[in-house]
Amino acid sequence: MFGKLRHVVTVFSVVFCVLVSSAWADRSAPRRPKKEGSLIIKAAAWGPSQEATKLAAQRVEQSAEVQSFLKGAKYRLLSLEYLDPPKAESSRPPTQFRVVFYDYTNDRSIVAEGDFAGRGPVTAREEYSDPLPNDEEFNEALSIIQKDARYSNDLASGAMRAYQPMPPTTILDGTVERLLNVGLRGTSGAFNEIVGVSLKRGEVVRYEGNAPPQSRSVEGSCGPASAGQATTSNGTAGQATLTVLQGQTTLWEMLVVRPSASSGTRKSGIEIRDVKYKGKSVLKRGHVPVLNVQYTPSTCGPYRDWQWQEDQFSAPATGAMDVAPGIRILATGQVATTILETGNDTGDFRGVAIYTQNTQYGSEVILVTEMQAGWYRYLMEWRFAPDGTIRPRYAFGATNNSCVCDVHNHHAYWRFDFDVVQPNNKVFQVERGRRFLQPLATELTRLKNVATNRSLLIQNSSGDEAYELVPGSLDGPADAFAVSDFWVLRYKEVIGGTALQNEIDDGFNQTTSVNAFIQINPFMNGESIVDQDIVVWYGGHFVHNDGANLLDPNRSPEVLSGSHVVGPDLRPVRW
Repeated sequence: MFGKLRHVVTVFSVVFCVLVSSAWADRSAPRRPKKEGSLIIKAAAWGPSQEATKLAAQRVEQSAEVQSFLKGAKYRLLSLEYLDPPKAESSRPPTQFRVVFYDYTNDRSIVAEGDFAGRGPVTAREEYSDPLPNDEEFNEALSIIQKDARYSNDLASGAMRAYQPMPPTTILDGTVERLLNVGLRGTSGAFNEIVGVSLKRGEVVRYEGNAPPQSRSVEGSCGPASAGQATTSNGTAGQATLTVLQGQTTLWEMLVVRPSASSGTRKSGIEIRDVKYKGKSVLKRGHVPVLNVQYTPSTCGPYRDWQWQEDQFSAPATGAMDVAPGIRILATGQVATTILETGNDTGDFRGVAIYTQNTQYGSEVILVTEMQAGWYRYLMEWRFAPDGTIRPRYAFGATNNSCVCDVHNHHAYWRFDFDVVQPNNKVFQVERGRRFLQPLATELTRLKNVATNRSLLIQNSSGDEAYELVPGSLDGPADAFAVSDFWVLRYKEVIGGTALQNEIDDGFNQTTSVNAFIQINPFMNGESIVDQDIVVWYGGHFVHNDGANLLDPNRSPEVLSGSHVVGPDLRPVRW
């Protein structure tokens, strides 16, 4: 009897080891793609249109609740946020929204909420905060500078050009007035200054040292010139359902959200939701809710950046299909290119460009965007391969300014709400050289281990299907400011709650602060992650230390690649 039992145990151990080995064998190389048919992309607009969004915001603005705060004041609508329905109802478009007005007369923000149908009540409250500016504010500030005798002639003649700097606003010590910052650079390179503009008083304020605190403005600068093209306002509509077929087989299904309509305190770039591979759920949501940069030494910043301000990049319109505002499917054979590939800041499209491209993974579907935060240019991609591999990527660039000449560290943090087949999953830590998977039982954080290629396996609680999150080879180590690399958390939901309450991000909403580091460690409170709804955060870290060479000399003309690009791979296991 004991002999039979030993035989059964031995057979089970061999089978288990084979399954475990398949989970991480040869993780450093992509699978060899099969020769199959070309991909077909289908898409349709989803959610509130831009016209419906605009009308709803105007209705809230004119309501008695909002006008009780703003009547007689100088103010402007700065941003709009779509409020998520409960997760169980997330297949339906949002019905609620939140808008932020800035009251220049009284130096305060007015936050209001309403519904797109206009049937529910409007609520409004005041906050003493410093909201991010938009192009309208920047242009008004520039018009004030153009009337200032110290700058008017040079701006009119073209001897001086304006640019959007970091930080975008300043509240001087001992005051509550919000100043809009505008960078001014002589085209000959002999002049560089960042000034503040009071939209309340219509005056220009000069800073000591030619720049606001935590910034820098000297004659020496790095990066290509800013094109000064228009960007997208916070809350601009743009969502579409996307289906990818190969022959008669449906490979991918998902909802694509452009950066300006994404979720989070400072938005989160291209957001993908309800992602399915071959009919089975992979992700409920994937996005980058936290993005920051630290200078070493601290000549500038540190900064907490934002990801709603879409910048212009090249996405050919000829033969393309615009399926929703800011979501364009390119014609066969066409690719989109950003500042990282072209080396210049000009473009003809804002939003998300979608196209196919033959790579070592097969014919991939690519979603790409370019975003602006002051003088920074951020590039974001999602890549979907026929074998089920997902490659999220983030790249870092900048236009001409004085700060980025100095060494600085960029950090991008993905948030993956895994629903592998179903919401309830379990998580294992995977290490090269370790015989068995290590089950993880409670919320935790982990650092990368390059020597063992540490990764995470997220598995269906009632089946074998799984996805493995494998760090990218260029993703860098976490330092004290970066905090960590992995966080495994239990999903939280507060209906109608804030991004912080729902742990979409840490709720931090300042541009310049020593506290600009990611602050999600408090989310860990010892809860079980066994057979639960799981959220995994992953940090990619990049040291920008090449001075004037802000463009990787080995960059591809067609794809985000090179040392300026970070991101993990998500790979299917036993699918």
